[in-house]
Amino acid sequence: MSSVEQQAATASAASVASDTSIPSTPSKRKVARCDFGCGAAAVKTIGTCRYCSSQYCAKHRLPEAHACANMQTCQSAAKERLEKRLIGEKTVGAKVATA
Repeated sequence: MSSVEQQAATASAASVASDTSIPSTPSKRKVARCDFGCGAAAVKTIGTCRYCSSQYCAKHRLPEAHACANMQTCQSAAKERLEKRLIGEKTVGAKVATA
């Protein structure tokens, strides 16, 4: 066997040896669980409460469903949004066309 063939064989054996050192089972990722305590997996996109920043499953994602500690903030924000919407839609005499 020539020295080039020996080097190629050694490199090939080394690559096979390094491949066997890699674990065959992939590592499992930890799944986020519902902070309410039901044990279900938390929903990634809509499961984070915007008021308390906790992660919840689909069943407990709404502030009312998980008894959010910041429920007053939630309710006042909803009232403000509704108030702005209603004021914007208010009918006044200047807007009404007379025939």
